[in-house]
Amino acid sequence: MLAIKIMICKLAKFILTHMGRGSSFPGELALKLDKNIIKKMELPPLTICVTGSNGKTTISGALSSIFEKANMKVGTNLKGSNLTAGVLSVLLDSCTIFGKTKVDVLVLELDERYAKHLFKQMTPNYFIINNLTRDQSTRNGHCEMMFEEIEQEITEDIHLVLNADDPLVHKFSINHKGPITYFGVSKTKNARKESLSTLDFCYCPKCQTKLKYEYFQYENIGKYSCPNCDYARPNPQFEATIKENNTFEIDNQTITMDNNALYNVYNLSAVYATAYEAGIEKEKIVKALNSLVLVNSRITDEKLGDTEMTILTSKPENPMSYNQILEYIVTNKEEKTVVLALDLISRRYPIQELSWLYDVYFEILKDKNTTKIICIGKFAYDLKLRLKYAGISKNKIDIYENTEDLIDVIKNKSSGKVYAVLPFDIEKPLKEKISKGVNI
Repeated sequence: MLAIKIMICKLAKFILTHMGRGSSFPGELALKLDKNIIKKMELPPLTICVTGSNGKTTISGALSSIFEKANMKVGTNLKGSNLTAGVLSVLLDSCTIFGKTKVDVLVLELDERYAKHLFKQMTPNYFIINNLTRDQSTRNGHCEMMFEEIEQEITEDIHLVLNADDPLVHKFSINHKGPITYFGVSKTKNARKESLSTLDFCYCPKCQTKLKYEYFQYENIGKYSCPNCDYARPNPQFEATIKENNTFEIDNQTITMDNNALYNVYNLSAVYATAYEAGIEKEKIVKALNSLVLVNSRITDEKLGDTEMTILTSKPENPMSYNQILEYIVTNKEEKTVVLALDLISRRYPIQELSWLYDVYFEILKDKNTTKIICIGKFAYDLKLRLKYAGISKNKIDIYENTEDLIDVIKNKSSGKVYAVLPFDIEKPLKEKISKGVNI
């Protein structure tokens, strides 16, 4: 009976593929045929799940690359959904009609809200939790609600790989009886004594005393401790130290990145730690990471005529992600124009809730090297209002309502290097136009 169900789903996938459509429909179909089908399918010797508010795709892609270069067959949902149906579609691709696995390793990116569903039917060997922050509050509520949903499904036979620098992620260690590996980043030259923004997690989960920080890397990520009990940043087994020229050292190895974004140091530290714990040799990990082109990198360089531009893909409703982008921009000291674009708040829900903008530290754009800020899109005036409250001069701000004019605006109205902060719905069509040479 299982073979018939899998055969039907594989046939559906075959038809959709030849129609030029990639879809999680085979997984949706499988769940309708048998809601417990995942339990009946064989997992490979190594299964790794990755979740967090930010960095899931980068971590999953880098891990997949390492295993592939180690001559292992990999099943992953990099091109599909990170919800239950998308994961099941990968399992269907990775098994025979009898439910037997055809791969050596599964690397599965999981939406934070869906671990609770998936782990009822399967148990990964490793579970990476990169960070938890306020994200899509309409759907997720508060990040501590996400914590509770994830924690209740973690069993002691799951090896956790946790970000030591995130006090909420570290909280998973309190009740976990199984193995834990920590990764983190040593104090950087840009670390601060005070946080620039509102913290998501302020109080000790053991005794509810307010946490103290020796320094902040960004948001609530840093070196923290409770003045009343033993809850504190653990010493990570894998701690990265940032060097010059887009490199960092970890486990006495040097890794080179294609940019110097701090969040990618965290992402790749998680990758290194997990690959090593999973048995891949150091030399193979380093070689793979040093030849890595980050999957779906959120920082890409483009050229519009004579204008040099860096596109930074933003994530609306996620202040931590947005703040990291702004910090990356201001660390580059040349004269610059910053483009802030916003047409949609959510790709899932018809909402216009903008309170998250007031948790973004736009004040950082008052730096002298940012000579112009272009606000464009349906919410351009909302962005301008937020910049006004950030104390930025109105003479520095230009407003354009139609994102269809984005290329012309950047080419004709910018000065210096351009940093364009674009959500997915604006970034994708812009890159398609650039690749086709439209209006360039």
